[in-house]
Amino acid sequence: MPRVTFLHPEGKSGEVSEGLSLLEVAEILGFPLNHDCGGNASCTTCRVDVVAGEGNLSDIDFDEQDLLDREALTEPYHRLGCQARVLGDVIVQVPEEKWGEADVERSA
Repeated sequence: MPRVTFLHPEGKSGEVSEGLSLLEVAEILGFPLNHDCGGNASCTTCRVDVVAGEGNLSDIDFDEQDLLDREALTEPYHRLGCQARVLGDVIVQVPEEKWGEADVERSA
C-alpha cells in the first residue's frame, strides 16, 4: 500500500489504498485540508505542493490544469488535493494558508 505523508507542524503519514485522492487521504488521516468547493475541482483551496513522489500521482487532467493556470500555479509540483490520486508513495507540503480550520484553531 502506498504511504502518503503530509508535511505540517504535526505531520501526518499513513498507508492508504491506491486510487484515493489526496483530499480523501487527508480526511482518513484526520488532517483537515480546506476544500471550499467540496472536492469538485472548482476552486484551489485544497492545493498542495508535491515534495517527493510526483510520478506516484495520477496525471493532471484538463480541469485541474486550467484551475492551476488561472491561479498562476504553474510549477509542476502544484496539485489539487481533490484531483491528485495516489498511485505510490508521496510526500506533500500543505501551504499554511491552506490548512483546515481545525489547525487554525489549535495554533491560535
